[in-house]
Amino acid sequence: MATNDRPARLALTAAVLVLLLGAAGVLVQQRFSATASPGGTVAGIEVDAPAGTRVSVRPAPEPAVAAPATRRVGGGADLAFDGAGPVRVRIPVPAPPPAGFGPVVIDRRTLVPAVYDAASRSIVADLVRPGAFWGGLLDFAALGREAVPDFAPRPGCAGRSAGSDGVVVALGSAPPLSPCVTAGGGRASVTLTSNARVPYRLTPPPGWPEPTARTVTAGQPSGRPRQRDLLWPGAAVTYDVPFGRLPGTVRGQAEPGPAIGTALAAAAHRLAVLFGMTDAAGPAPEVLACAADAGAEHVTADRPEAAVWAALGSCHPAGGDVVRRFLEPGVGPVTAGLAAAQPDFTVPVTTSRAQRFTQTVEYRPRATTARATGACASVSAVSGRHDAYRCTSGGTTYDPCFAVPGPRVVCPVSAVKAVALTYSGALPTPPDPGGTADPFLLALANGAQCAAVPDDSGTRFACADGTVLSGGLDTSGPLWTIAGLTVAKAYT
Repeated sequence: MATNDRPARLALTAAVLVLLLGAAGVLVQQRFSATASPGGTVAGIEVDAPAGTRVSVRPAPEPAVAAPATRRVGGGADLAFDGAGPVRVRIPVPAPPPAGFGPVVIDRRTLVPAVYDAASRSIVADLVRPGAFWGGLLDFAALGREAVPDFAPRPGCAGRSAGSDGVVVALGSAPPLSPCVTAGGGRASVTLTSNARVPYRLTPPPGWPEPTARTVTAGQPSGRPRQRDLLWPGAAVTYDVPFGRLPGTVRGQAEPGPAIGTALAAAAHRLAVLFGMTDAAGPAPEVLACAADAGAEHVTADRPEAAVWAALGSCHPAGGDVVRRFLEPGVGPVTAGLAAAQPDFTVPVTTSRAQRFTQTVEYRPRATTARATGACASVSAVSGRHDAYRCTSGGTTYDPCFAVPGPRVVCPVSAVKAVALTYSGALPTPPDPGGTADPFLLALANGAQCAAVPDDSGTRFACADGTVLSGGLDTSGPLWTIAGLTVAKAYT
């Protein structure tokens, strides 16, 4: 029949710091000075064991797998004992733990919280089970990186405009956000995805409806209106706005307090996992919600992480007093960057009348933005202009490149950027003047730019976001299209 030994493990772990701080008990010191053998680690390990407990220590090889968020320091050994524990070990180390690190003992399965004893210049911990162990330092900043969510990927729609019923809707840029817009049926759907490290409180323009959609990320508190209305890192919010309510400006103000609270709750939970006190996947939702509220209420301008950590006790984060005492000196590194001033932002939403025809622009070499050397072995495969060539530099092919005075060509890589390539040898014989100047670069109505790529079945266009458009350019109407997308400008 299965048994649950978690209560016993919790009780033993909770006793660690009490024992380290000098609880009464009868301990017998057994000093070991075994020399390291090949593959072994330390000498000089000291063990204090309860009376009647037999202890043996021998060198142990280095752990095969690095413990998360830790680095090795001092020695290690293989400890065997019979009788009641815990057994206190002292591991000599060359120096006190540097700022931002906490002393731990690494065993084969978990970490054990420890303290640094300045008098003996050693890491001290109480072990409740035999086995191999090593001295270590836990990196609080690395623990914080595990607790703080990663930046959300930038959506492919960011920065593009959208049009419907003759109206074009465009969004301004805002560095903490990736704004996207779609349009149809006389309405614009404005979606804002957060790439910030802290949540933002949004203020939409007067008359805008409530959000029609919100995405929630892992670790985001929910259920409490105060925090649910924030735009959390990695999350998105969508407003469905009639054209008649445009233009307008969405404003955002950073609120670091909830982020500090949830990061500390997540770090406490991660420590409890590393200490073998819980195997839950993450903090309970009610703990995260409480931590976010505590952060919002208690954040201060001076050492905000310390004020929030002090208020987090009522939220009962994982690990209890053991984790609380161990993590207290590390709350600064854990929350580094969250308390720094975050910029407010504005996202202007503008409208204009849609254009009624595609502009064709004859490309003229202009100021270049990069330089290269190479060779031009053939005429362009995508443009019929008599001054267009296909050139290479290293492993990069440029097509088209346009001849200019001197042994140089100018190779456009976008509508506003070009490479000045100095070639060796002579240029190939150009096509006869008056040839067809096919478009080599398309600027789509949604803001994307797509360059021509030669293909056996015809010319395709490769866009900056990785999309490849094929099927031919439809020039039968005033507004050209390709693959169902409207072409605003065609460069020839």
